[in-house]
Amino acid sequence: MIQKLFKTKGFVQGNIVVNAKGHNIDLSAFPPFLRTLLVTDGTVTKSIEAYYWERVNVHSLLHQRIDKPECKSSHISNSNSQYLHRKVLLTGQESKRTYASADSYILLDVLPANTAQRLVENKIGIGELLRDEGVESYREILDLGVEAATESFWKSDEELAYRTYVIHINDKPAIEITEWFPIDLYRDTPIN
Repeated sequence: MIQKLFKTKGFVQGNIVVNAKGHNIDLSAFPPFLRTLLVTDGTVTKSIEAYYWERVNVHSLLHQRIDKPECKSSHISNSNSQYLHRKVLLTGQESKRTYASADSYILLDVLPANTAQRLVENKIGIGELLRDEGVESYREILDLGVEAATESFWKSDEELAYRTYVIHINDKPAIEITEWFPIDLYRDTPIN
């Protein structure tokens, strides 16, 4: 299980992991920075800003309250709760490159009230908000792999690396996020 592999380490002997779809994923084949984003529990936006040395803007594509999530896992399921469903793009302010996209389901009842309100108001990214408010959290990687682009904002032949993880707050699963990264961009883009 991927959750156990990356709980305390960022390296896997033999380079191969089996993902939730049963596919063998060769982690050594990914560009080093992209591999770092996939297997560590740090925040993506801050890491991309530091690596490419440009401000990254979070562009909201979807932002709505829902009663039942369509999550990849059942980690954040709670039948009596409200969820926030968000889809975003992470884009370089100067370069206009799309570094990542993300699809999130947020169990609002688990978050501190102020944090939940700020997310609902759509004023800030999830990782930035949790850091800004000092909310103690832990990220558990559930899955990673490679798939073809299906969303219209990616090129139709684009190959994307993805990871799905759950953010635990106060020892409770609160947020499930799947992020996609265009592999060629991380392979070919020079850093500033």
